Amino acid sequence: MNIDKLQTLDKLSLDKARETAIGLIAKKTKPLVRNRLEYDINSARNSAEVSRIMWQVYLSGNGLGTVGSSWKSFYRSA
Repeated sequence: MNIDKLQTLDKLSLDKARETAIGLIAKKTKPLVRNRLEYDINSARNSAEVSRIMWQVYLSGNGLGTVGSSWKSFYRSA
């Protein structure tokens, strides 16, 4: 994931932040999880929320997620 783009998501307009965030999702992501992430990103009310979602994805992907977190189990069950 491109960390430079990730750091600027909250400063972009909502539409541009959504477009950029969806582009940052790894191609190897399971289709069901990808669809749920895209749904959550498209449901975000502002670019800061888009940024929060993508930071959680980044941290979780790097093994820095919280063990037993409801967010992680939610996406694992998707």
